[in-house]
Amino acid sequence: MRLQLKGASSGVGRVVARPGVLAMAVRGRAMLPNAPLLRCRPETAPRRMVDCRHGDLAVADTAAAVVPSPTLYAGSKLYAGKKAVVIGAGPAGSTAAMYLARDGFSVDVYERRPEPDADSVDNGRAYIIILIPRGKAALEELGIALPTDPHFLTQGTVRHSAKGKVSVNKEAGNVTWSRSDLAQFLINEARKRYPDSISFHFEKDLASIDLGAKVATVIDTPPLPGTIGSGIAPSPPMQLPYDLLVGADGAASKVRAELQTALPGFTVDVSDSGREYKVYLNLTGDIEPKEFKSNPGATLHLWSAKDDAFMSFTAHRNPDNTYSGTFSMRTGDHANVRSAAQYEEILRTRFAGVPEDWIPSIAAQASSKFASPAGKRIRCSTLAAPSALLLGDAAHAVTPVFGQGANSSLESCRVLGDALKESAGNVDALPAKFDTLRRPDVHGLYEIDCKAFSFFSRKGPFDPDFLQLLAHVILGTILSKVVPFLYGDKPKLLKLGSAPYGEILSAIQRDATTAAWLAAGLLVGVLIKTWQFLMPKAVALMKASAGAA
Repeated sequence: MRLQLKGASSGVGRVVARPGVLAMAVRGRAMLPNAPLLRCRPETAPRRMVDCRHGDLAVADTAAAVVPSPTLYAGSKLYAGKKAVVIGAGPAGSTAAMYLARDGFSVDVYERRPEPDADSVDNGRAYIIILIPRGKAALEELGIALPTDPHFLTQGTVRHSAKGKVSVNKEAGNVTWSRSDLAQFLINEARKRYPDSISFHFEKDLASIDLGAKVATVIDTPPLPGTIGSGIAPSPPMQLPYDLLVGADGAASKVRAELQTALPGFTVDVSDSGREYKVYLNLTGDIEPKEFKSNPGATLHLWSAKDDAFMSFTAHRNPDNTYSGTFSMRTGDHANVRSAAQYEEILRTRFAGVPEDWIPSIAAQASSKFASPAGKRIRCSTLAAPSALLLGDAAHAVTPVFGQGANSSLESCRVLGDALKESAGNVDALPAKFDTLRRPDVHGLYEIDCKAFSFFSRKGPFDPDFLQLLAHVILGTILSKVVPFLYGDKPKLLKLGSAPYGEILSAIQRDATTAAWLAAGLLVGVLIKTWQFLMPKAVALMKASAGAA
């Protein structure tokens, strides 16, 4: 039997059984398994500029008038006079800055890259994030209104199997962004909401941290050779005193590396997705199924390759009705493709239904770019250090299998808000409180991601991770129908959009253990019945043999 997860994003799910295959729809995810985290290199095509501050794509004015809801926590001034330094201005860094400022911190955010709307290296559309209830809740708690323009609303996913079968998974209630647009949107929100409390500093790279002195040192990000500014002398290093340091600088976190060097016993587990991707941009075509054709919302198309779980092709519909996406292969395989013609052959022979008029353009774009790794899985032994903490990909990156990376990062910011309240102005106690509240869940996410990645890698029906997920889904589905008042309305894994990761992991382990005992009991029962059936026959046969003798 092969277990196949089908993704969606509305926070609900369904289970469909068919001979030899259990197809599980898991809703509540930011990206589908084969839509990897993208980090584009300078040789990619220039990004189409999107200035959220001036209303492009109907994002601009969602926070123009900041009117706190009477039901929202308005924050406190318990941390007034305290200085926070946040490293990283991605979605997690900007959101964390707002939670800190809400409770009185003065916050400076430092980012090694240019501001997103001025970053020509950012590939924009090809890297999508779908905000699900988990991620949206973190922004809603801050009173941030998400865009309601239809182009931002997720319609659903279209799967194209290796045999050419097309299946449609409708979704509703989620918001789709490019990573760069979301980052810029949150930077703009931070500036509008806390103009006197939050400052952003771009193209500033972390050089070192002195934990004892509570000082971080940043330097100018070195420009790429041959680019504007490559011949300009850098500014002197900046010494940044802080009361709290937040590392939100991504999977390659320099803050985490500094903590690992400085703190005995601080350990980090890092594993790679085993895949690399290349991107393509700006293709047009009529590929939408009838369910989505007349609606302008965001759609994601996912093609599976023949005989290779690590190879995939995606297409995401942009607000201007062009398509961008990724072409993923096993790590090292892109390097073995020497020409556009070879890419064309792969696209034609390994996938079914990729538009023929797209193939030459995709192949030409892919052959001109370097491959980038498609995400890592990271687990830190602790999220806290003296007067410092880690959140987002710096603390708990995951592979794109369930697409929880961005949403779990935003959720960590919400948990930071809880830790701020519970620490009641005690900055020294804040990192440990955050670690206590958040670490069990992100370690649970790490284990869930390991199991899901194992099963998507098609290691076989006897793989322990495969069997655990299979047991959870099958047993959980049965129990949710038979005793919903005891078990709940569905398996916890199908609540990936909102349920705590620790609870999901516990449910998987519990159901797997229960299924193992049930299987063992069934086997014993079968053996007993077999014994009861065969023993009289054996005795009769022996008596008959003795009589004949």
